[in-house]
Amino acid sequence: MTQPPHPEPLTAADIAVLTAIVVAFFVITVGGALASFIRARSAIRASLAQAGYEIVKMQYRLLRQGPLFWTTTRSQIVYRLIVRDAAGRQRTGWARWGRAWLFKPITLELRWDE
Repeated sequence: MTQPPHPEPLTAADIAVLTAIVVAFFVITVGGALASFIRARSAIRASLAQAGYEIVKMQYRLLRQGPLFWTTTRSQIVYRLIVRDAAGRQRTGWARWGRAWLFKPITLELRWDE
């Protein structure tokens, strides 16, 4: 019975290539997520400003997503909002930005507490 040949140990070049691949994957993943958060915040701010609201407080919500919890996908970003209208009244609500499914367009949904 013959033994299978032992694999060669990793060389410095192999380790460098593996490290480069892992770092590139990490940078692309984190960079994409960060860009998505920046686009979501600016889209929500622009939409609220266009509607005549001033943002008092805007909090990103990962788990506590209120009424949006059961219908939010991983590619959507949820914020809890407190805004002030032109008359000075405060409103609270939720904003969800992103795609519900891969081939659907990016949408912004605002849901106000009544």
